Amino acid sequence: MRDQSFRNVMVGAALLAATVATPVVGADGWKVEVDILHGATYEGKYGGFSKGHVHVDRNDRLWLPIQVYFPDEEANTDAYAPRVSSIVMISDDRGRTWSITKQKSPALARNRVKLPGGVIMELGSSGYIRYPRTEIKSLQKQGFHVWDLGAKNGYCAINYELWQKTSTDGGKTWQKREIHKQLPFFAYFVGRGPLRRLDDGSLVFLAYGFGKEDRSVDPKTKGVGLALGRSHVYCVRSDDGGKTWSAVRAADGSLSPLATGFSETFPVIDGNGQIFLMIRTGLASPAYSVSSKDGGRTWSKVSKTPINAKHPLPWKLSDGTLVCSYQRRGAAPFGVRARFTTNLGKTWGEEIVLRDDVSISNALAEANTVQFSDGTLFTAFQAVKIDDRGRVQPYIAGCHWTRNYRGTFAPRLPVPPRQKKINSKKANP
Repeated sequence: MRDQSFRNVMVGAALLAATVATPVVGADGWKVEVDILHGATYEGKYGGFSKGHVHVDRNDRLWLPIQVYFPDEEANTDAYAPRVSSIVMISDDRGRTWSITKQKSPALARNRVKLPGGVIMELGSSGYIRYPRTEIKSLQKQGFHVWDLGAKNGYCAINYELWQKTSTDGGKTWQKREIHKQLPFFAYFVGRGPLRRLDDGSLVFLAYGFGKEDRSVDPKTKGVGLALGRSHVYCVRSDDGGKTWSAVRAADGSLSPLATGFSETFPVIDGNGQIFLMIRTGLASPAYSVSSKDGGRTWSKVSKTPINAKHPLPWKLSDGTLVCSYQRRGAAPFGVRARFTTNLGKTWGEEIVLRDDVSISNALAEANTVQFSDGTLFTAFQAVKIDDRGRVQPYIAGCHWTRNYRGTFAPRLPVPPRQKKINSKKANP
């Protein structure tokens, strides 16, 4: 009942966003800035969002999955997932207006593939595995990194699990088995994904982690903490349809500017085995890139890029050019930027300013870009701001822009005039 009520509030919030937040044409005419969704007032508080990656289909319809967090679930940590409500928003006018749909997004499931014979396979990491705090010393002796959540929570957690699920009846039932024991050298492991089946039948999956030799111990915490060690990037592969798996080191974390090494990866994977990865180091630290031409069996040297971002998200355009959109959080003005590369990250074009109107750097994230059939681009991102009542308000916004950003383009649809925002209006379920 409560879940449905909150979902109704979010529907109302989406409709409110469509009337209150209007598209705005940039001064130089090459972009149209849009607001997609604002935080709804629910029980006196704003709820939170977690934006998925925007997807464009063959008809130029935009699909945007969103996780909506309940505002009373404030005890959110990496080892604890609050209750959420999942919605999907669509746009048929290149991002200018949006609505909630009951249709399922046609986007390829991130960590799911179809195998010959109708078998569906899914790979994933279960996040943090909880243990009683009394098990801390025992887990440390086994080589695990342990995160102590404190006496108040009463548990600790480790992150080391990789599982494989298969279904032979279209996803109605699943068979699950653990496969992380085939990668015995890890003390810390995060299955990042995505899972992809290449043209030659091999399966590839991306992850990061480290073994006992890369552990570091903070004398203040005596080794109890989150991700203490130098992490490397790995390509987890199978050449026999998922029966056996191996891990190939794709990027050496010792090349990272941070002692923690490399972490999240943001890939472009082609069926012919060409893989391009952008790699995160820190919040506003330089991102690195690395590539493979043989399905992840061997990798190029890691290259430092001019992009400083937590989430550097690449996208392959129709002519083979890569565009990487990312958030600017290190220094004001905060917002969203983009760069192009035509040679797999060896060189990059100049920085393009897509949005510079984000007032708070906190929670500015996940700026990903897709391409329409006419060659124009759409970038979506999430952020927070202070509303007219002094409250932190989450929102999701975007930008429809041209690749030839020096020139202008005329939007196909008329853009209504800017209206006054009504942030304090309470959504009524």
